[in-house]
Amino acid sequence: MGLYKCWKRIQKDQTKDITKPAVYYYATIKQLLTHPEFDLSKPTSLYIHGYVEQATDDSILTVVRAYQRRSGHNLLLLDWSNLSFGNYINVILDLKLLGEETAKAMAKLLKGGLSIDGLHVIGHSLGAHLGGFCCKYLKSLGYKVPRLTALDAAYPGFYPALFLKPLSQQDARFVDVIHTDGGGFGAPMAIGHADFWPNEGRAKQPGCLPLTVPLTVEDFCSHWRSWRFWAESVEGGVFAARRCSGYDAFLRGNCRQEPLVFMGYNATTVLRGNYYLRTAAESPFALGERGAD
Repeated sequence: MGLYKCWKRIQKDQTKDITKPAVYYYATIKQLLTHPEFDLSKPTSLYIHGYVEQATDDSILTVVRAYQRRSGHNLLLLDWSNLSFGNYINVILDLKLLGEETAKAMAKLLKGGLSIDGLHVIGHSLGAHLGGFCCKYLKSLGYKVPRLTALDAAYPGFYPALFLKPLSQQDARFVDVIHTDGGGFGAPMAIGHADFWPNEGRAKQPGCLPLTVPLTVEDFCSHWRSWRFWAESVEGGVFAARRCSGYDAFLRGNCRQEPLVFMGYNATTVLRGNYYLRTAAESPFALGERGAD
């Protein structure tokens, strides 16, 4: 089983070596509740990385830094890197058990005083489906997670469901999804209560190379935009969007009568449907209200 890592809450004017978090194993997870910097009055976010990733990768550290700069959270990382490498199908087949074991660990925290109302599960790629299994199992234990955020949930092996059922709206009270490589590495269809489609939600995202060698860093550019957008929204980036019937209709201005909503951290749990927006080609990606016009 992977590690659970906890980063201390820090003020915006402080710095900290985020490559050295406090580490907790499944058997000792309840000790986290006595960590001097773990504040039960604060909301807790559980971040779950994707396939062939580890805790020192830029994808994880970018998200961690964003939460630290925002402050006011307990941030946990499920480090399942010892099982996220190797044959893709074998990794998929492990996800259900991984999700259940993660849920059991979180249940220990919930029984120890952590509030379910402040729990937010965020997963990227395969980590989104792992998060779904975690939420499913917590639900079977009597805990309904308030929010599950899927960052470009993995497509291969799940649509159609060849091995395991993918995440669904039933996994949490509110499921929001950011699509950035739909039909490639990410799911090509709406799968949440609210699905956001920046730049149509598919490759190639603005700023990504039009031609790439398969399975290279450049090839993952669009898929990785999901966690980049998420991290930027955590830090205050405004990704305004509008509900619309499709991206072409959005670009034609057919949906400007729809109210502005926000993709990412500030998405509200009442949202339902498909939402579209534009982003910049490089960081900062958020265009504010211009992105919804």
